[in-house]
Amino acid sequence: GYIKTNIGIDSYASQNTQVRHPESTRGFAFKGIMDVANDNVRNINSQTLLNINKIQLTENIGITGLIGNAIRDERSAVDALYGENFLDPNFISINNSYVRNARQLTTRKRVTSAFGTATLSYKDFLYITGTGRNDWTSTIPLGENSFFYPSVSGSFIFTDVPAFSGLKKIFTSGKLRAAYAAVGRDAKAYAYVPALEYKATVGGGYGFGFTGPNPGLKPEFAKSYEFGTELSFFNDRLGADITVYRKETEDQIINDIRGSYSTGYVLFNLNGGVTRNQGLEITLRGTPFQGDRFNWDILANFESASGRVLKLPNELPETYVSDTWLFGNVRNGNSVGQSTRSLTGLFYQRNNAGDILISPSTGLPLRSTVFFDAGYDRQPDFSIGITNTFRYKDLSLSFLLDMRKGGDVLNATEQYLTARGLSKSTLDRKDPRIINGVFQDGKENTATPTKNNIVITPYYQNTYYTSISEELFIEKDINWVRLKDVTVNYKLPAKLLNRQKFVKSASVFVTGTDLFLITNYTGLDPVVNGNTAAVGGSGSAGIDFGNFPMPIGLNFGIRVGL
Repeated sequence: GYIKTNIGIDSYASQNTQVRHPESTRGFAFKGIMDVANDNVRNINSQTLLNINKIQLTENIGITGLIGNAIRDERSAVDALYGENFLDPNFISINNSYVRNARQLTTRKRVTSAFGTATLSYKDFLYITGTGRNDWTSTIPLGENSFFYPSVSGSFIFTDVPAFSGLKKIFTSGKLRAAYAAVGRDAKAYAYVPALEYKATVGGGYGFGFTGPNPGLKPEFAKSYEFGTELSFFNDRLGADITVYRKETEDQIINDIRGSYSTGYVLFNLNGGVTRNQGLEITLRGTPFQGDRFNWDILANFESASGRVLKLPNELPETYVSDTWLFGNVRNGNSVGQSTRSLTGLFYQRNNAGDILISPSTGLPLRSTVFFDAGYDRQPDFSIGITNTFRYKDLSLSFLLDMRKGGDVLNATEQYLTARGLSKSTLDRKDPRIINGVFQDGKENTATPTKNNIVITPYYQNTYYTSISEELFIEKDINWVRLKDVTVNYKLPAKLLNRQKFVKSASVFVTGTDLFLITNYTGLDPVVNGNTAAVGGSGSAGIDFGNFPMPIGLNFGIRVGL
């Protein structure tokens, strides 16, 4: 065996400046806004591994192992300045602002881990692996900050068993596998104890922030089960990898839940969420044609996944990620029994038959006064990726087709334009119409509800557009076929490279990305994310608000091996 230690330091600084001009929509009321933030990050990671070589316990049974220790220390220091009321509207400097606030934020987190792995093998066709890991974290209260989680997996290469040698007539190779794994997860920094913050009050000083304490916070745990098989046929010219999985997360930490203001705080980090995810993944590979000079390879990936919310902390009706509340009254919210990628909002009120309820006095739809889940789901039914690669001598051509079936997309950009009369859909605003629905007159849930018969003209009724529900802009069951990637590569002949001694291999390539898109989405591009990957949960994927479409890209390059 051997012992090895790796230590790495990741240190970087980012400077961020955001300016809202005094004549812009958001900057007008403040006569200009400027945000400046400098973020200095230093992360240290160390890992020590003791590897134990294979030990033969018997003639047919062997064992290998590994013992390790890891330390992760994270530190971030942010210096921020905020200014308003520009003296000169076109001079970009914090010194150009009249009202200024300064803030410094330091974040520290440390996790220490000990782990081990042991693998038993029997005649090199049956393997059983067990792992165990214990973490000690600084972000969970003492008494709960140490948590252990194990896993066990097994694989059986049935084509290597002498008793099953007859299967070689069907399979080139075959493997069955199964696994169970538990994974523990801690909280973000300062999740259970309020952090002191500078207060811009008379005389200055410090006070607690918006987030309140939770001395009972504990780690969340995810338990997953996975079963799969790997098969190959026809001398490995055809292969399949199939996996089914199920994952359930308990005591999930839900961040930034709004609580009672009487506590003196606004937000709390609570345990109590339970979610279940399951899915199917299939990878098929094949070589339809193989010759001395020409080859054709295909790789296809299929994925279908779904997730459900089984429980929320304190029996809350909804939790949501505030950073996804981008426009209007719809957001990435979760309710019990609904998808983990649902949308909640102030949607239209409906009767038991699903008809929209109409106000008998205005003829306009009635909206809910509380956020609720109306069954919208951003999770696709399935996605498929197909890569074809053609090789002729030293020339190769490959292309990737990306396909998706299902999944809802919120076109908030179209709603923004509609509410301001800038969308083409408002060109008929002078045309009278009757909104399809039934009156909320006490008969809406009877066998004979009163159908709406009030004629309205949007041009003379401004609230028709300004109070329109986001529900009308959620496009259901979005599909697409996208030519994601095309690459032409030419490998320089060896006889050309043999004339010198430095370059061992070389090739030139041309790559095009996102060359065409076929979709039933009416917006610019269904591949949208209204925010960044840093947003928690399922983020803002499927929320289109001011997003640009994926650009067509063209790259040229050369690869050299020395």
